[in-house]
Amino acid sequence: MKMTLLDRSECFRGFLLLIGQDRRISPKERELLLDIGRMLDFERRFCEVSIDDLLENNHINSDPPVFSHSLIAESFLRDTVRIALVDDTIDPSELQWLVSIAKENGLGEEWLEGKIPGFRGNRHQGGSLFEIEKHI
Repeated sequence: MKMTLLDRSECFRGFLLLIGQDRRISPKERELLLDIGRMLDFERRFCEVSIDDLLENNHINSDPPVFSHSLIAESFLRDTVRIALVDDTIDPSELQWLVSIAKENGLGEEWLEGKIPGFRGNRHQGGSLFEIEKHI
């Protein structure tokens, strides 16, 4: 299943909003998002400005991203769990965000909660393949 341009945009926006849920952006989160932006073929400067302006920008659409296919949504959510765990914990606001994405994409809260335990101790490490990359 290949991502459309809209899927790629929703993916970047979804990751961007995820890292801003706890109102702080760690250096690891910033680097991960720059890697994702590159992978999704977005201009580096666009990604940097988006990250830098995230916490002050009130014009970013905060609706959960909706993808063209459930397989893309599943890959996106698996990657978001890994990214959320980069700082060793999932903030309650991050979890709420992930649940809303799962629900909007027809996966449900139970699907998501079933995935989280498997990712603890198996977090994203720099250089690892993002699951969404298989859809590009």
